[in-house]
Amino acid sequence: MMRCPVTTALSAPPALLALVHFFIELCLLRRNPQDLPASGALFGVVLAAAVLGGLLLSVTAGASLAAGFTQTLLDLLLMLGVLHLALKALNKQTRYLQTATSLVGADVVIGLVALLPVSLAAPAAGAEPGPDALIAGLLFLALVGWSVLVVGHILRHAFDLSLAQGVVIAIAFDVFSFVVISAVTQGPA
Repeated sequence: MMRCPVTTALSAPPALLALVHFFIELCLLRRNPQDLPASGALFGVVLAAAVLGGLLLSVTAGASLAAGFTQTLLDLLLMLGVLHLALKALNKQTRYLQTATSLVGADVVIGLVALLPVSLAAPAAGAEPGPDALIAGLLFLALVGWSVLVVGHILRHAFDLSLAQGVVIAIAFDVFSFVVISAVTQGPA
């Protein structure tokens, strides 16, 4: 039996909405990475969204398209590579796909929310930073805290840790990632 292309096209948006809803719930710590199906196709879709979201965030922040693409790819490769090595070292490789998809999907959600403070922080050409820059800085700081909490939550489930241990690892990785990506993209100071 052949499926009608119109029916198939109309049924796709509810699945997409369910996926978006899952990642929002994950970022609100109401869902766990193991609630997500282990799907290579889903991982690919989330990776594509992460690249597009990273580019959008970089361009909004005033970076060139090439710099944004490079930073986004480096960030993803570093995160996914370290995750793979850590899970392999602890013999938990079967959790990789769900954990990686969860980390990348949560990063997309938080990155899209970050568009607001990033756009507020960019002053008009030749203008002095105004009160919007302070508000943007505070919002961005809150987003960094939220991101660390979400990553800690995901790591807690992936590695059977406490939330505090997951948060400490998330902070350590963020610092490591910042140093590595800055060194690669900007060269030594």
